[in-house]
Amino acid sequence: MFKKISFRYDEELKREIDLRGLSSCTFNNYRSHLRRISEHFEKDIKEVTADEAKNYLLYLKNTRHQSPQTLNLCRAAFNFFQQNILNNYLPSYLLPRHKVVSNLPDTISSDDILTVFEHLTLKHKAILSLCYGSGLRISEALAVEIGDIDSNAMKVFVRYGKGGKPRYTILSEYALNCLRQYWKKHRPPGPALFPKRQKSSEPTSSQYIRKTFSDTYKKLFPNSNKRITPHTLRACFATHLLESGADLRTLQILLGHKSIVSTSTYIQLTDLHFNKLTSPIDKGRM
Repeated sequence: MFKKISFRYDEELKREIDLRGLSSCTFNNYRSHLRRISEHFEKDIKEVTADEAKNYLLYLKNTRHQSPQTLNLCRAAFNFFQQNILNNYLPSYLLPRHKVVSNLPDTISSDDILTVFEHLTLKHKAILSLCYGSGLRISEALAVEIGDIDSNAMKVFVRYGKGGKPRYTILSEYALNCLRQYWKKHRPPGPALFPKRQKSSEPTSSQYIRKTFSDTYKKLFPNSNKRITPHTLRACFATHLLESGADLRTLQILLGHKSIVSTSTYIQLTDLHFNKLTSPIDKGRM
């Protein structure tokens, strides 16, 4: 992959991403989409026209059957490059956003999660136990620094939350034990707790972790039709906490949601609240 056309805009893209306070995850995603567009047309991304980009989005939708979220991310990457690196403003109607249909995320039981964890490498187990035990996004877990783990107060400092907003969340005993085992074995030089092998100052990439977690689940539970990713662990954290009696406001703070409306989605993933309710038609017959 990425062998036909070289991508020569790393420095410019990173500069514009950093100037806007966007995350390294955004840089990696934008760069990946821009390189794929360039490879598809076998020419420098600078030479790809808006009309060609539109055809590429149709290709992703109709041939590759990519999700609306992927289409919109690809669109955002192309628009960002055109406007902020080439100084070429594109009206929004040229590459319209794809309508996103919100679906409830899949969840699995704690037992199934721990079964999968026991089949992972120690490093992956440590990272994903933070996702489940603390409700972190995979990007947030990978960005954790050594000093962010407070074992005395049993909390984690999330320094790179969505929207650039830091927060604290809980630290589980299970995750702490995994982290201690990982520390003893790997001794990361810091500050990144999960650094790349080649660059110890940068956190490791999420791509391989996502695939490994998903593939391991499918192997262990071949009859399941659920789409399981590291983000599933965040949804499980939320629903399992609700089932144990946590209130929505506390959960909102732990997850770092700007609006409690986002948090309330997880109510639909648990039967606990529904079991306590009686339909008004049944009340009238009592």
